[in-house]
Amino acid sequence: MKQTFKIISAVAVFLTIITVFCACEISFGEQETTTMPSLSELEEPTQSKTEYKKPTETSTTTTVKKIEVDSLETILHNIKDFPSGTAGSTTKGYLIAYKLLNFTQNSNFTVDEVRQDYQFFLDSLDETDKLIYEENLPEIDYYARNIIDNPDVLKDHIEKYDDISKDGKISLSNYEALYVIISK
Repeated sequence: MKQTFKIISAVAVFLTIITVFCACEISFGEQETTTMPSLSELEEPTQSKTEYKKPTETSTTTTVKKIEVDSLETILHNIKDFPSGTAGSTTKGYLIAYKLLNFTQNSNFTVDEVRQDYQFFLDSLDETDKLIYEENLPEIDYYARNIIDNPDVLKDHIEKYDDISKDGKISLSNYEALYVIISK
């Protein structure tokens, strides 16, 4: 009796497995039998394609690309973590300076907001990190002033960067106002 029960159980399990596989194959089989239209069936004849003309310069519809700006706190932490004197540090310095200049040109910051963010940043640092930040800041300032004097220097150090301003000019006064606050 035990032997018969084992045989019946084994056959039941076997039939269940076969049933499951058959059910799966049937559902997959239905998907395989459907055909996708070929590319030639989807294409319209070339004669009916609409030609689009490039808008003229007098067009009133223009799209303005929004320039992404890092937060001041992120930039300040990048300055603190700047690996001065290591391989590739010049490129990293120009990148941090670029982000700092981008912040000064494209964020609508107020002096009070910058002071508050800077104080929050300083409060989050221990004495060693504050010293490291103070040592790195003049080097980043040097790179930023190089970019202000000659924006083409970015081409030598940063791949695929966006222009900092629409007219290609960078305001020295905006940068200096920010630098006075973050260098105290």
